[in-house]
Formats: sequence, structure tokens, C-alpha cells
Amino acid sequence: MGVGARKWAIAVSRRAVSVSRRAVSVRRRATSVWKGAVSVRKDAVSVRKGAISVRKRAISVRTAVVVPMAVMLWLGLWGLDRGTMWRDESATYQMARRTLPQIRDALGTVDAVHGLYYVLMHPLLALHPSEVTLRLPSVLAAVATTALVAALGCRLARPRVGLWAGLLYAATPVVTHYAQEGRSYALVAAGAAWATYLLVPAAGVGPRADRADGSSPGSASLTSGFAVEADWADRPARGPASVAGLAGRGAGPGPGTQVRSAVSVRGGVPRLARAASAPGPRGRVTGWRWAAYGGVVAVTALLHVFAALMLAAHALTLLISRARRPVWQGWGIAATGAVAAVVPLVVVARRQSAQLAWMRRPTPGRLWAVVEEFAGPSALVLAVNLLLITLALARPRWRSLTAVALPLICVPPVLLFALALHRPCFHERYLLFTLPGIPLLAAAGVDRLVGAVGSRWAVGVAGRQVRTVVGRQIRALAVGVVGRRVQTVAARLLPAKVRRPRAASRRRAPLGIDGLARAVAARLPAVGVGALPGAAAARLVRAVTRRRAAARVDRFAGVDGLAGVVADRRRAVVGRRPAVVAVAAGVLAVGCAFVWQFPLHQLERQPLSRQDDLAALAAAVGRLTRPGEPVLYDPPKERRIAIAYPRPLAELRDIALGTPGPASGTLYGVDVGPTELLRRLGGARSAWLIAADEPRVRPVKAAVLTGRFRLAYSLCLPGIRLEHYVRAGPAG
Repeated sequence: MGVGARKWAIAVSRRAVSVSRRAVSVRRRATSVWKGAVSVRKDAVSVRKGAISVRKRAISVRTAVVVPMAVMLWLGLWGLDRGTMWRDESATYQMARRTLPQIRDALGTVDAVHGLYYVLMHPLLALHPSEVTLRLPSVLAAVATTALVAALGCRLARPRVGLWAGLLYAATPVVTHYAQEGRSYALVAAGAAWATYLLVPAAGVGPRADRADGSSPGSASLTSGFAVEADWADRPARGPASVAGLAGRGAGPGPGTQVRSAVSVRGGVPRLARAASAPGPRGRVTGWRWAAYGGVVAVTALLHVFAALMLAAHALTLLISRARRPVWQGWGIAATGAVAAVVPLVVVARRQSAQLAWMRRPTPGRLWAVVEEFAGPSALVLAVNLLLITLALARPRWRSLTAVALPLICVPPVLLFALALHRPCFHERYLLFTLPGIPLLAAAGVDRLVGAVGSRWAVGVAGRQVRTVVGRQIRALAVGVVGRRVQTVAARLLPAKVRRPRAASRRRAPLGIDGLARAVAARLPAVGVGALPGAAAARLVRAVTRRRAAARVDRFAGVDGLAGVVADRRRAVVGRRPAVVAVAAGVLAVGCAFVWQFPLHQLERQPLSRQDDLAALAAAVGRLTRPGEPVLYDPPKERRIAIAYPRPLAELRDIALGTPGPASGTLYGVDVGPTELLRRLGGARSAWLIAADEPRVRPVKAAVLTGRFRLAYSLCLPGIRLEHYVRAGPAG
């Protein structure tokens, strides 16, 4: 071999060694880029978590609960002092002002079903007896019920559903009616809502992996800007979606292995799921939850015995939710304890059923009247509510909410209606505790409607353009460093005729890894083995091939994933506006319903909203009578006028009263017989009779007066007849 050949061989060897070293450098840089891709994916997880926080800031649970509470408090305090009480409130007023022994004696003969309420009101009216004090507990109970309704909506669905449900409940006229009434019905509604709220976590009822919107746990949804739900599920780790996939291929467990995986929520946002060994809420129901539930049900039923019907609704909820045996056992023990506590009250109330003699057997129209009162009462609001409820039931998005709300509004009314067919006892106020189911279902219908509209909007916003733009940027980031290095090596190794002209490179975009590999593969045969040593050419081809494969892997594992993350981030940030707009639109709709029914709310603040106006009646009787004249109340319950407002009638003689109510253990006292009444009327020249204006009431005292007195004139006032009798002959 000549000297020239040896020199040429040495030069080729040196160049091959240089190319080999440069290939090693390229591989090192590839490893660095791969580690950078892992870091990029970790940043992607952080970006997605930020997307969740952005969506959550659209409406928080605290806001969804506090806003309806504030609205209900304002509506409850607005016009609270009507300046008068009606007959049922007067019963509360006089019973709660008695001593505890007197209340105990009276409950043996009348109003046993309201006994606990009278005991609770006793210390309040002892501090400050007034109409505002009488109604303030009902206002606070309505506020608590509103908060619980909103909390149920948040727990069973999402915060905006809770917000809308709470506002719908507060804006219902019948709610404000009983919120401004000194009776126990608002407290019963609060107790039933509290019991229902305690049932949900105790029984494990709530949004789970089997969502009713048709999406599987962890599936990505295009409506991520409109909804955020965390789905906890155990799934096999596979592909780049798992935690192991973030650290590189092959680093994680094999297919089918259960791990704490990064499960997507709506929008593809990863989140750690529970391990397969972790017990679910149904498997570890604690006894104190069932004890609290049973205690609340018992106290609520003691406030009014018909509230025990909620147990039937809760049983149907557990049946629909497919509760397991431990849940049924816990609920059965709690329900049995509550029923056992109420049985004595049921026995006493059955003996006092004559108090409901004024009721009649209901017709099916009464059930529809309850629906109108609770879901309306105006025709437009009723139609919209029924339409939304139908939408929520026809295409349920939150089956857990439906399982709780639907039995609550259906089961107790039907059971009470069936009971009233045997013994008349059907009235809307006894069913007030079932009303929260209507706003919950209506709010779920609104959410379903907004979700359908929002999904189409999300598809337009988060289109394919975002992924295309982000993909180009990430590809440039991934291949920029290594690509430029390989291009430099190729430029030094390839002859000048193979290199692309400098002017052309200015006009066209860089080749990149794929373009460079195609160029090398196409042009190396044209150059020939003599122009480039075989070893160097082989090393260059292997280096380019490796970098092409690494770039392809990085593109599939990192570029598309991060492009999806940025797309989700854009939907989250841009979608926050439609999420807020959707919440505001729902609030505006509730506000429009309130404005539409504003005259009804005004009517509830007027004395004419109740059956009678005792203050006006007492003032009218006081103006027409003279001090010292005898007055008779027929029947004795009309004595409530003088008990509630004694000042206008203080100088009249209640000539028929034998024993006052507190001393006799009755509500209105015990009257004397006809003989004693005539004896007391012996020296009277005239007498006043306050009689109930009811056709079913037989005027007993009017018959006694007819023999020796004649009717001078009669005046019909709301709920009563005021009659003036004068003696027909000389006083005997």
C-alpha cells in the first residue's frame, strides 16, 4: 500500500472516530431531550391542575350555599311584622306563654302534635312576647332549609345546581308564606332537609363512577369548560395517561395491574384515584352518622307526626341507589328508633283527631293543587318548572340527585292522600317538607339544558386548530437542539453538491429531523462511496435514524399530550366565561320567576293572606262595644280574639267563661252550662255574641239568648259574625 493510501486510510479512520464521537454526543443530547419531555409532561399535569382551579373558581360551594341563604333571609324578614296574627298563630302565642306544667296539661287534651314546638317557643316568648319573635324561628328554619337544599344540590350534582336549587326554593311563594308564620311547618321542613342531607353520605349516595350523562369514568369531555366532576375509579395503568407513563415507557407496571392511577376528570384532567384496596363509603358507614340521622328524623317527627313519612321516601331512595346490606341495616336501625320515639305521640294524637273534623276527604284534584302550589303557583312558572323536571327525568344527568329528590316529592303526598281517604287529614302544610325535591329536579333540568348548549359551544372553541398550532411549536422545541446538531454534522460530512443552497434555506423552512433523514436517504447513493467513507456514512445514517425515531416517540408521547393539555387549558380559561355566564343565566331566570310572581310575594305580607285578621276583629269589636257589656264567644275557640289582643276587649265581661284555659288544661277555657249562663245574664239589658261564621258550627249560645233577648243587628266580619242582642222584656 502506498503512502497516499495510508494517509487516506488514516484520515478516514480519524473522521470515522469523529463521527462516532459526535453520534455519542447526539445520543446524549437525545437523552437530555427525553428527560426534558418528561419534565414537560409533569408541567402538563400542573397546567391541568391549574385548569381545575380555574373552573372551580367559576362558582364555589360556599357561594352556592351562602347566596340562597342571604336571599331567603331577606325574603323572610321582609314584611315580617304584618301587625296581626291569625288563629293558628294565636294558639302558638298563648300556649307558648304558659308555664311548662300548664303546657303539659293542655297537650293531654289538644294540640299534642305541636307539643315540642310549644316547648321550644316557650323560652323565646318568655324573653320578648311579640309577633316578630313568634315568627323569627320560622324564618331562621327556612334559611337553614334553603342552605340544606343548596348543599344537597352541590353534593349530588355540582355547585351551580345547588345555587339554582337554593334560589328556586327561596323564591317560591309558599316557602315565604310558612317562613313568616308562627307554626312548626318551617321547622319540620328544615328537619326533613337535614335528615335527607345526613342520609346522602351515610348511605353513600352521590355522584360516582357510573355517571348518568353517559360518559365513562375518566373520559374526556368537550364540555370541560362547563362542568367539573372528580371521578374516582380504579383502572389498569396503560399508555401515557398513567403515572408510570410520565416517567417513560416500560417504567410502569404491566397491563392489568391496579395502581393509584391518574384518572381523568371531565376535560381529560388527571387526578389520583383511590387504590383498589381502599374501601368505599358504602363499606365503612359509621354508626354515628346513622345515629345522627335517626335522631334528626325522630325530632322532626315529634315536631309534626306526618314528617315520619319521609322514611318511606328515603327507603325508596336506597332502593333506587341499590344500597348494600350494611346500608340497609344501618338505616333500618335508625328508622326503627325514630319510629319508636314517635309511637307515643301517634297514640295521643289519634285520640285528638276531632281537631281535624273540619277537613274533608280529598279528591285527586287536591294532589294537583299541591303540585300547583309547590311548583308555581302562577301558570307560567308552573309550566317551566314542570318542563325542567321532565327534562331532568327523561335524560337524567345526575341519577343520585334524581334518586333523592323524586321519592321525596312523590311518596309522602301519595301516602298522606291514601291515609286521608280513611281519615281526613290532607293539607299542603303537612307536606311542606317534601317541597325541596321540586327545585332540586328543576335545577338539574336547567343544568341538563345548559350542558347540551354548552357542549356545542365547547366544540367550536376547542377545535383542531389549537392542537395544530401547539403541535408545531412543541415539535420545534423537541427537535430544535438535536436537529440543528445533526444538520451540522451532516453538512460537514456531505459534499457541497449534496447540501442545500444557502439561498434556498432562507426561503424555505428548516428541514427538521424527518426532512433531513429523507434527504440523506435519497442523496447518499448519488454521492457514492468514494465521496464519503462507508463507515462514516453508516454511522451518520444510524445517528439520523435514531434521532428520527426519538423525535417520533417524543412527538407521540409528549407533543400530542401537551397539545391536548394546552387545549384543555384554553377550554378552561376561555370556558370560565361561559361557565360564569351559565351560572348567571340560571340566576337571572330565577330572578325573572321571582319578578313574575312578585305580586304573590307582596300578598303574603298582607293580613289578607291568612284566613282571618284577629287584630282587625278585636279593634272592630272594641269600637262597637261599651265598657262593662257582657260578651259571649260561640264556640269557645272564638275567645282567641281576646287572648291574642286583649286590650280592645279588656273592659268587656266574658260572662260565659267558667274556667280559663291554663287552669282547665284546654286551649280556650271551659264555658258554663245554659242554666248558669242565664243566671249570669239575669241583670243584663244587652249582650254581644261573637260567633264563628261557619255553616257547620251550631250556635249554642245564640239559642240560649233567643228566649229572653232579641237580635238588634248583626255585622259580618271576616271569619266571624258580631251580633248585638237586647232584652225583650224587663230584666229579671
